[in-house]
Amino acid sequence: MVRLSPPDEYFTHQVAYPHAMVGSSDPSWRERYWVSIQDTSATDTVLTLGLGQYPNQDVQEAFAVLSADGRQHNLRLARALSPRNDLMQVGPLRVEVVKPFEELRFILDENPSGVAFDITWTSEFEPVLEGRHFQTSRTRVTYDAIRYVQVGRAGGTLAAPGRELDLDPATWWSERDHSWGTRPLPRAQGAPPGERPEWRMLMFCPLQLPDFGVHLYLYEAEPGRPLHLSAGICHRRGGSGGDEMIVGVEHDLRWVAGAPAATLAGGLLTLVLDSGKRLEFELTAQPGRAHLRGGGYEGWNGWFQGHWKGEESIEHEVWDLTDRSQFYRYAKAGSDHLVKVRHEGRTGYGVMEYMVLPGYPRYQEAIPPRPSTGDR
Repeated sequence: MVRLSPPDEYFTHQVAYPHAMVGSSDPSWRERYWVSIQDTSATDTVLTLGLGQYPNQDVQEAFAVLSADGRQHNLRLARALSPRNDLMQVGPLRVEVVKPFEELRFILDENPSGVAFDITWTSEFEPVLEGRHFQTSRTRVTYDAIRYVQVGRAGGTLAAPGRELDLDPATWWSERDHSWGTRPLPRAQGAPPGERPEWRMLMFCPLQLPDFGVHLYLYEAEPGRPLHLSAGICHRRGGSGGDEMIVGVEHDLRWVAGAPAATLAGGLLTLVLDSGKRLEFELTAQPGRAHLRGGGYEGWNGWFQGHWKGEESIEHEVWDLTDRSQFYRYAKAGSDHLVKVRHEGRTGYGVMEYMVLPGYPRYQEAIPPRPSTGDR
C-alpha cells in the first residue's frame, strides 16, 4: 500500500503519485547529496559525506569518510526508506536545510566509528546547474540524471579518535552537489554483463576563488573528444557576473610517478568560453585526499550503494593509507583530492575526482601496474 507522507501537504508534486513514489520504476533511480570539506590551512584533512535515497529499492543510505594523518575512517549507514521517506536521516547522520542554497547543517552524532561532527555549511555563491546527463547501454537507458554543484565554507566541530577540531570557515572550504535521476547501480546477480564504458578519462572538478567559482564534469574517450561535458561559472549571489558559457575544456595534468594508484601532482586547466576567451587555472595537488570507496562507491566487501541492507545497517573501519599493498583497492573508485588553484594572481581551492583507464592515449603514467594479488 502506498501511504501519504508529510511532503504531500506541499505544492511540490511533479507526477501523479504521492511523494513516496517517483516517475520512474527503474530500481536505480536515486536522489543524493555529496559534500566534501577540506582544511585549506594544513591541507592534509578531507571529510567527505553523502546521503541519498532509492525509492524503488526502499533504501536510504549515508556515509562519512575522514582522511587525515595517513589514515581514513569510514562509516557506512543504511535504513529502510519507508515509512520515514520525508526524513533526511540515516541512523546518527542527518541533514537539515536551514535556508535553501545558503545554509545547511550536517550532523553526525556519537557512533561506533568514533567520528562525529556538527557542521554548518554556508555559501555566498549561486549553484551551477549541470546539463542533463544521458547514456544508454544494451538498448537500456543507464544514465538520465541532472545535478547542481555549489561551492561554500564550513564551520562547526569535527571529532575523530585522538582529534577534536574547530572548523573556521575562513580555512575550511567545501563543495557539494545534489543529483537526481537514473544512474547505474552495482551489477546484481543474473543481470547481463556490463559493457565497457566508452569513456577513458573522467574529471569532476569544482573550484572556488575569492570572487567566483567554476565547475566542470568531463568524460573523454580520447583527448579533445568529450562524451559528456557540463561546466559553468558561478558568481556571488546578487552579483553582476555575466552568463559566460564554457564550450570546451583543455587539460595538461601531471602525475606522481610510481604511485600505487593514479595520483595527481598538478597541471593546467584551460576553459574555453563561447566568446573565444580562455581562462587558465594552475592546479597543485595537496596531501588531503578522501577515497570514495570507503563510502561504498563501486562496493566494499559486499556493501553496495542502492542495495537493500536490512531495516538498519552500520559498518565502519579504518584504513592505513600508507600501506602501498592496499592503496590501489582504496583509491580505484576515485577520490576527493584537495587542489590549490591559481588564476590571474588569485589563489583558491577545490577538489578533483579523476580516473584514467587503459586505452586513453595520454596520462599512461597515471595507470599503475595491476596488483599481482588482484582486487578483492
